Amino acid sequence: MQSRDTRTWKIIALALVIGLLGGVVVSAALVAPLFMKPGPQGEIGATGPQGSQGTQGTQGIQGNPGTNGTDAILQILQHRNDTSARVDLTYDLSQWFNMSDFDSSMKMTINIQQNSKIFVEFSSSHTLSSGASIKVRIVVDNVYNSSIYQASSPNPSSVTCSIPGHIEFLTGPLNSGQHTIEVQFQRNMDGPSTQLERTLTATEITTP
Repeated sequence: MQSRDTRTWKIIALALVIGLLGGVVVSAALVAPLFMKPGPQGEIGATGPQGSQGTQGTQGIQGNPGTNGTDAILQILQHRNDTSARVDLTYDLSQWFNMSDFDSSMKMTINIQQNSKIFVEFSSSHTLSSGASIKVRIVVDNVYNSSIYQASSPNPSSVTCSIPGHIEFLTGPLNSGQHTIEVQFQRNMDGPSTQLERTLTATEITTP
């Protein structure tokens, strides 16, 4: 009888110990989260090194071909005269005369390469009155003639008109060597006529 009672007390004591230990574990499990607060966030780390360069892309398609080059200018010659010359007292009507007859600078010689072209410009102004009229043209080698510009004054009129004029001429391909350029004029209607400042320009042009 006494042995059974002793065993009973041992079982009761063991149960109490197990219960006590279980309570501690459970309490610790419940209390632990209250004390596990996250710490402050750390600083952002430094940027890592740049990665290696990627492989080169494929070559693009070829572009359209460019346009052909333009003509090249090899030389430019220019003569200018600012003096005036009265032409109605000396030169007859309806005939072509060279301006170099009274102004040698209006005749030009240019030495060019084979197949070059010559581009010629002439600019001038005239004083005309009482219906006077004058025509002007460019002549190369006494063979190639440009178009004509004409300056005229009203008729009848006592007013003297100052009229500008400009003309251009481009030859075809020419042989190499010297070529002569002249400026010619023709009086169409009679009246006071004075040739004022004038400029003659010649340009040698070649095609590449």
